[in-house]
Amino acid sequence: VVGAAIAAHVQPVRLADGVLVVEVDEPAWATQFRFLADGVRERLAADAGVIVERIDVRVAGGRGLR
Repeated sequence: VVGAAIAAHVQPVRLADGVLVVEVDEPAWATQFRFLADGVRERLAADAGVIVERIDVRVAGGRGLR
């Protein structure tokens, strides 16, 4: 859904109750992915039939949800 370049830095962690949690490998990708989140939600609905109400982004290494 996001393409190879983004997928190299962003991994899905879980999907529950309409919330997709993704983990990124560095803070810059967290910022970038937040800008892309609405498009990702739309593509997930169109391509996979998955409804995601919200995407939470966290940085790998235990920095918590951002």
